[in-house]
Amino acid sequence: MKRDTKIVLSAVALIPAMILGLSALCSWAISHGASMKWRLLFRTLCHGKPERCLELFHVPMPICARCAAIYAGILGGLALFRLIPRLREKTMRVVAFAALAPLALDGLTQLTGLRESTNELRIATGVIAGLAFGLWILSAVEPRDEALFTTP
Repeated sequence: MKRDTKIVLSAVALIPAMILGLSALCSWAISHGASMKWRLLFRTLCHGKPERCLELFHVPMPICARCAAIYAGILGGLALFRLIPRLREKTMRVVAFAALAPLALDGLTQLTGLRESTNELRIATGVIAGLAFGLWILSAVEPRDEALFTTP
C-alpha cells in the first residue's frame, strides 16, 4: 500500500471510528445516569429516532441502525481493501453507487409510507453501502495497474 493511501486510510477511518466510539460512549453514559439530552449532540449526523436505533447498554444509541451500519461498513471496506488486490476506481465508483440503490429503496419506501423498514434491513443496506464506499475511497487514492484489466 502506498504512503498516500495509508494517510487517506488513517484519516478516513478516524471519522467513522470516532462517531461509532462516541455514540457508544454516549449510550454508556446515559445508561449510567447521564441525561438523554446528550443524544442531541449527534443530531447533525442522524435523526436518532430511538425506535430506529440499536440498543447498547440497554439504551438506544444516538445514531440510527442504518447510520451505525454505514459507518461500520466504511471501516470494513477500508480493511478489505488490502484483501482485494485489483480494484479499478471507475469500477468501484459504479459499484458504490449501485450499492446505494437498496439503501435508497428501503429509505424511500419507508419515507413515503409504503412500508415500515426493520433494523435488520437498515443494517444490511447500510453495511453494503458502507463497504462499497470504503473500497471506492481507497481505490480512488491508489489506482491499480490498468494493464491488468484489459483484454489482449
